[in-house]
Amino acid sequence: MNPSDPRPAILLVEANGLGPSSTAAVLTAAGYAVDRAADPDRAAVAAPPYALIVLDLMAPGLDGVAAASAIRRLPAPRGDVPILALTGSAGRTSNGSTADDCWCAAGIDVLLDKENERMDLLEAVAHWVEAADDPGWLLEARPGVTPPLVNWRTLAQLGEDLGEDLVPEVLLTFLEETVRRLGILQVRVAADDAAGAAEEAHALKGSAGTFGAMALRQAVQEMEQCGRAGDAARVAALLPQVSRLVTATCAQLRAQYSAVLADSP
Repeated sequence: MNPSDPRPAILLVEANGLGPSSTAAVLTAAGYAVDRAADPDRAAVAAPPYALIVLDLMAPGLDGVAAASAIRRLPAPRGDVPILALTGSAGRTSNGSTADDCWCAAGIDVLLDKENERMDLLEAVAHWVEAADDPGWLLEARPGVTPPLVNWRTLAQLGEDLGEDLVPEVLLTFLEETVRRLGILQVRVAADDAAGAAEEAHALKGSAGTFGAMALRQAVQEMEQCGRAGDAARVAALLPQVSRLVTATCAQLRAQYSAVLADSP
């Protein structure tokens, strides 16, 4: 990637990394600078200035889910690059797993049927490229910017990706898992286990970002960084803030979806 190129940069990972690619042609024609890679290892070490990584989950021999998981394990900001995954019809990838499986397991931001119209691809790409430059999305912490408790645009996008009828189910899972992980985090902090706290904070960061819980995401990102640095005192100092944000975020999401979550625990 040429650092002086002013165009938004996209890394396209597909098995045919050097051959003809209709996806690369569409993105290039739309004004993006496209780098191509034929293997997940290139994606796993992707670093800025990429604004977006596109993984072709239908490419034979390409384990895009593994690549996405590897990216999410990287420290910020490399591990925070948005990931758009291209899937097959009926949400199936080349290894037969469902699109929901890929999304839940790998930290993929958006799934798009590869057979969709060209404009659907460009709209999705533009949406996430803009997200990388919009402080409201807070893909990384920005000095002087207060993140929203919930970014409703993220949830709207989630509804478009999954279908509105599936949002309550996955949202309920997020709420329950967030409370459960907070409990584990409290145990780790009580034991002065900075590394263990960092792992739980990392898991919370990924799910919070997926569901638009931006304030919580920023707080646990800082906790993760401090935990990986071995700063148990700072991790402990951040725990009350994280606990408050979990409570406030869950309350706001339950209020917004009260009609469908009224009977949930």
